[in-house]
Amino acid sequence: MPYTHSTLEGLKTRLEQAKLAGYIYQHQQHMLVLQEPFADDGTALNIYLQHELTADQIGLQFGIRLQANQAEYVLGITHSNQQPNYEIGAGNLKGDQKAFNLLYAFYNYPKAFYLVALPLAANTQALEQALEQQLFTHPELEFLNTAIKTTPLGEQVQWMRAYILQQALDMKVRIQTALR
Repeated sequence: MPYTHSTLEGLKTRLEQAKLAGYIYQHQQHMLVLQEPFADDGTALNIYLQHELTADQIGLQFGIRLQANQAEYVLGITHSNQQPNYEIGAGNLKGDQKAFNLLYAFYNYPKAFYLVALPLAANTQALEQALEQQLFTHPELEFLNTAIKTTPLGEQVQWMRAYILQQALDMKVRIQTALR
């Protein structure tokens, strides 16, 4: 794939040319994070989701990490709610989690932060599997299963899970396209 043997500077230049975000933050010498990501039409991408009953919120960020000369697609996911009894300060983020602290610092009572990573060249099924294994299995995210909407055809859809998957897939494809 064209994303192997790339330098971080080269990846950053291509991502900036593709106008995927308002700003691309470089974390150390191995990671890029899209700050203020754009949708396909150039408008601001909605990266926040809120459960209509529990008020739990999810924030999404997208990035690329170079490890062993291979590009990985990385998602940073923040979970918060209105209960201030347990908050995680941005200073408690560890390792590559710190790359995502620009969004995290503005979040409402952050409770948890998750990283989901997989090879940038991975297919849709691999992305679905990574989200299922690395994110959706956390007990504190059980509320995602109760965010249900009914389609015009009467089908029940777990809309928050579907939105996370769709945004993650769309941005992954857009990043891959920009780096070709």
